[in-house]
Amino acid sequence: MSAVALCAAYAALLCAPGAFFVHSVRAENLVLSSDRPFPEAAGRHVLDLAQAKISRSPLYSTNTEYHVFVCNARWRQRLFFNKDYGAGGVAPYPITSNVFLRDAHIQDDRLISPRGMPVMGDRPLDYFIAHEICHQMTGSAIGPIRYLRLPQWVREGYADYVGKGSAFHYDDARRAFLAGAPQMDYRRSGLYWRFHMLVAYLLDRQGWSVERLLASPPPQGDVEDAIKREI
Repeated sequence: MSAVALCAAYAALLCAPGAFFVHSVRAENLVLSSDRPFPEAAGRHVLDLAQAKISRSPLYSTNTEYHVFVCNARWRQRLFFNKDYGAGGVAPYPITSNVFLRDAHIQDDRLISPRGMPVMGDRPLDYFIAHEICHQMTGSAIGPIRYLRLPQWVREGYADYVGKGSAFHYDDARRAFLAGAPQMDYRRSGLYWRFHMLVAYLLDRQGWSVERLLASPPPQGDVEDAIKREI
């Protein structure tokens, strides 16, 4: 099989992976599917929490259906995550609007870390669902070329902004930023706290619209300097 045919077959798999995830539940325009059984009531609850977050974004549309696939088996993670194996989730835009997540305890609203422990704190399973769907919404809103050109702090910061919702506290983040806390360094912590702070500053403190943020994001350093000068 040629490389082109392999790529086409893989893209088709990403677009229609349902045969690998036979357990599913729907809540409005979100569908949660898994390769293992889970309580349907718990699945709907998680989707309701995620839907409440993404619906606050001006990019959200009830006309778009999003499918979230939980890959509990490691081989499914390797298959669907590809080069991003080990991440919490992936949104392979623009190939598909589907979202793929690593293993999870759906009944506890918790993703499972690579070490086999639940991811605790302010990133429940519904956070990861909302975060990855936000990537899809952003791509659909601005197109693949502009999306791929977005600075990482905008792309990930806005997804974290949507995914965290009211769990984020700007003043706490700013204090940690000014103190040089290691959690503020994405390369060290793997967290998007710093990026989220920058987005929250522009949207909530400066009154920027999401459209403006995505259309003309300023240099990251300029936003950080403005935050340092805040009184």
